[in-house]
Amino acid sequence: MGENKSLIKKDSSNTNNGYESLPLSYSPNDTNLILSNTHKNLKNTDNSASNNDNNGENDGNNERESSKTPLLQSLQDSYLFKTSKKKSSFLYQNIQRIWTYFPEDDTTNKNILAWFIYLISSEPFIVSIISTYMPIILETFATLNAVKVKDHSKPCIDDFSLVFQDKNDKCVLPIAGMWYVDPSSFALYVFSTSVFFQTILVISISGLVDNFNNTIAFKKKVMFFFGILGAACTILISLLYNSEFYSLAVLCIVSNCCYGVVNVLGNSLLPVILNSAIDTNHQEQGKKINELTTVISGKGTSLGYLSALLVQIICIGLIKKTSVAKPTMTNNLKSLKIAIFFVGLYWIITQIPILFLLNDVKKPDEEETEQQKMTLNIMKTNVVKSWKTLGQTIIHASSLKQVSIFLVGWFVISDSITTINSTAILFSKNELHMNTINLVFVSVSSLIFAIIGAFFIPSFLIHKFSLPLNKLMLVIIIWACFIPLYGILGFVFENIGLKHKFEMYFLAVWYGLSMGALNAVSRSIFALIIPSGRESIFFSIFNITDKGSSIVGPVLTGLIIDKTHQIRYSFILLLLFLVLALPIFNSLNVEEGKEEAQKEALFLEQVI
Repeated sequence: MGENKSLIKKDSSNTNNGYESLPLSYSPNDTNLILSNTHKNLKNTDNSASNNDNNGENDGNNERESSKTPLLQSLQDSYLFKTSKKKSSFLYQNIQRIWTYFPEDDTTNKNILAWFIYLISSEPFIVSIISTYMPIILETFATLNAVKVKDHSKPCIDDFSLVFQDKNDKCVLPIAGMWYVDPSSFALYVFSTSVFFQTILVISISGLVDNFNNTIAFKKKVMFFFGILGAACTILISLLYNSEFYSLAVLCIVSNCCYGVVNVLGNSLLPVILNSAIDTNHQEQGKKINELTTVISGKGTSLGYLSALLVQIICIGLIKKTSVAKPTMTNNLKSLKIAIFFVGLYWIITQIPILFLLNDVKKPDEEETEQQKMTLNIMKTNVVKSWKTLGQTIIHASSLKQVSIFLVGWFVISDSITTINSTAILFSKNELHMNTINLVFVSVSSLIFAIIGAFFIPSFLIHKFSLPLNKLMLVIIIWACFIPLYGILGFVFENIGLKHKFEMYFLAVWYGLSMGALNAVSRSIFALIIPSGRESIFFSIFNITDKGSSIVGPVLTGLIIDKTHQIRYSFILLLLFLVLALPIFNSLNVEEGKEEAQKEALFLEQVI
């Protein structure tokens, strides 16, 4: 027994090879098997020691049989010591289960963890910056540099001690000394421009990555580059002087473009990660990938929303701490810049682990090949190819009647829903005189109830009223119509129709429920009416339709505000968009769409 103990001690440096399969908990029935495996491992690791042990083999065996528990305990102690204290903790093991789906494939588990971190890192940008802070800071910069409508020689803000601009004092921002736009319109135009360039960049870069080098390692490099660039631009926004509204517009556009690339490449990573770990040649394995994609995607989305919520709460604390007793417009802007700086810094820091965790899964029989170097000519060729592929895909999608109906309807409704968010933020700031903290609370309320709406509204309506999916879509659109309609009531009534701050909190809850439900139901319908095996291509069209609609709505809303200098008139346009979507989705036949998708899938199988 003494010699065996020395053997255990001698092999402790190679614990991972010898005792990798040892459990942290055991039963007496497992002891014989464990001791047998352990003895074999010890015997292989040191032949000389094993030869010296032959003379006392019988005595040693008898001793081991009579003292199994102490030996097993010794082995477990050695195993735990070498595998780190964290792994032995109950909390760490439960946290580790979040990203551990392949116990024997550490690389894939790290890739899944990196994918979760990507969502945790980037989601606060879209929720905090794009949805909340960007409209506010663009409008505030524009107001501080604006002139009066009736006299362009006089500045809009005479007294910087004011917290808000006078409602009756209408202002315009001079652009290159040639155009004059309302400060609220300036914010909408910049957002629309950013989405336009984002769409072009995303199509070009995603096509370049898919055609040139569709590996995890290459996607990681591209994601990291644009992630760092986007975060750096976000931080630079917080360092601008109040007069630098041109620089602000450029930085907002670049940061949103960078987020778009990170978002599209990040979302495309999950199927690549799982395909690398599972043999997709078998039908059962293909089903396993679909199930894992759904589960992991759901967890990732939840983690992204939670991180966005946490960042918003921290930003509220920062704004409160830096606010003064009697804030001015410039004081509010300083607090806002601090919050923006924090979001940018958070984005930079949290994406660093991705660089170390995300890697290609190397198969045992796979030979390393030298990667082709990127040149301008190769880049041009692949970008052109991606645009040609997009054109062919759009033509192909237009041949499916129900898919075409859905995409037209989604373009209209997505345009309205997206523009409502920016318009409501600007309306709250200028008409209701809500401060930054109030506006962040509005954003947080929308986010929380969007999650609730996505989970509960569709299932409630389906089980309660047995509605088909297209009718369910109509109900949710009618629900959403209440938001702009309530704003229009302000033209008629004195005390209702967005006349008070509490009304905006109420509409934030209403908007969140409708937005979450719409996103959930729309994706469910679209998934049913597209050909099986072509999900990636068709969902790319879905995303382009979604992004493209975000260009039109803000521009039209900005033109209305420029003409009237009242944001309330834009609610009429937003209501018309929602009403227009009703007959389109009413003509949608999901069952017919399913049949079209099945026929198309069979045709593609025969052709391929």
